[in-house]
Amino acid sequence: MKQIIIIVLGLAWGTVSFFWLGYSILTLGNFMEEPGSLDYVAEGESMRIYGLLGCILYSMVFVPLLFFLYKRKHYLYSFLVSMILGGIIPGIYIFVLR
Repeated sequence: MKQIIIIVLGLAWGTVSFFWLGYSILTLGNFMEEPGSLDYVAEGESMRIYGLLGCILYSMVFVPLLFFLYKRKHYLYSFLVSMILGGIIPGIYIFVLR
C-alpha cells in the first residue's frame, strides 16, 4: 500500500515539476517572448528574478523530499521513476498530441 502511495505521489510531483520548472526556466532564460519585441525588453528582464525564485523554491521543496526518501531507498527509486513518468506524460500531451 505504501509503495502505491509513493508511486502516485511521484506521478503527481512529476507533473507539478514539469510545469513549475518549465515555467521557471522559461522565465529565467527570457525564452517566452520573441527577441526584439516590446514585451521582451519591458517585461522579460524584470521577470527573470521570478524565474530564479521559482527554481530556488522548487529546490527548497524537492531536496528535503529526496533527503526524506533517501533513508528508504526502495521508495526513493519508485518515486524517482514515477516522477520521470509523471513529467513525460504532460510533455507528450503538450508537445506531441496538441
